[in-house]
Amino acid sequence: ALMTSIIYPIVIWWGWSGNGWLSYTDDDGEGVSAVGPALKDFAGSGLVHMVGGIGALVGAIVVGPRAGRWDPSKESEFEGHSIPFCVLGTFFLWFGWYG
Repeated sequence: ALMTSIIYPIVIWWGWSGNGWLSYTDDDGEGVSAVGPALKDFAGSGLVHMVGGIGALVGAIVVGPRAGRWDPSKESEFEGHSIPFCVLGTFFLWFGWYG
């Protein structure tokens, strides 16, 4: 809820509003940003994926690795991936993407 109600709208406003620090119009009528040329976000994919990627990175850092994951004495407890589940997941992704 924090991500969709506070973080995402603020970051999107920075880039898409025309008044944010990533893309605004200066006194000469040119599109600029606080760090150089104005952000050109093709179809909105840049900001959307940046916010999602940073959110995933923060989540992975906060959660950390599984308990005992890097302990050599427990190495046999962590099995490899299930090939049928990998194939099933691929089919789910294909179905979601191509519909």
